[in-house]
Amino acid sequence: MTTMRVMATDRVGPGAALRPHTLPVRRPADGEVLIKVMAAAVNQADLGMVAGNYRWYDELRLPLVPGYDVAGVVEAGDWEIGAAVIASTGHSRTQVGGYAEYVTLPAGHLAAAPANLDWVEAATLPLAALTAHQALDLLDLDAGQTLVVNGARGAVGRFAAELAVARGISVLTPDRTTTPAPASVDAALDVVGGPRARAAFAAVRDGGRYVTAVPEFWVPGGQFTAERGIEPTIVRAEPDGRRLDEIVRAAEAGQITTTVAKTFALTEAADALELLRAGGVRGKLVLVP
Repeated sequence: MTTMRVMATDRVGPGAALRPHTLPVRRPADGEVLIKVMAAAVNQADLGMVAGNYRWYDELRLPLVPGYDVAGVVEAGDWEIGAAVIASTGHSRTQVGGYAEYVTLPAGHLAAAPANLDWVEAATLPLAALTAHQALDLLDLDAGQTLVVNGARGAVGRFAAELAVARGISVLTPDRTTTPAPASVDAALDVVGGPRARAAFAAVRDGGRYVTAVPEFWVPGGQFTAERGIEPTIVRAEPDGRRLDEIVRAAEAGQITTTVAKTFALTEAADALELLRAGGVRGKLVLVP
């Protein structure tokens, strides 16, 4: 194959919309892998990209193909041909989008797909689970310590809570109507920002730990000034095949669970983003090329 179908936009910001494009398939260089995409999950980050509320490490290249999460089959490159894999595209660095028939990525982004999950389920893991896993490592809690995770109905919050329980950490998951007592827990992980982020921060004891997955440029309240001996930290998920291997093992052991709300054809990517933008979705939206 030399070309592929993708869903892309020629500009970002107000009025930007995804449309079908035909782009070249990039053959893998040394240390890279070409993947035939079987499923690609839709994330809030994708909304931010199209809206122009996203920050890349390099100047944005157009057309923009969104998408952080892929599950698929290795077609060529530095991996076993025909292997089932999952990967984070690392879009902020690579600008490689998963809303495509093929992606070419560094081999270090990949892990073998979980044997117990289908393509659609497997595609929901990379970005959300990597964020959760890296957040827990930043929090560095011991078994028996207490952790508040707000937004536990979402993928990052749910994975974080499940992975924390597997580590022996005691997890509290307050909803919109409940607030933990002030200074009552060892640490908090914020995945929603705003007032609920402030409530999670207030729940942490003096000298405790607080991590947020919400960049301050995206949702105000995602980050705070250090106080009471607590130094707020932002987790920025980075592609990491070895870490993704650990996540796969957790999925195969039943320690983390996936939830899929709806699947869409690749050409329906704009509809999937609009549904996500509207809110109220319980579970991941996934594109199937």
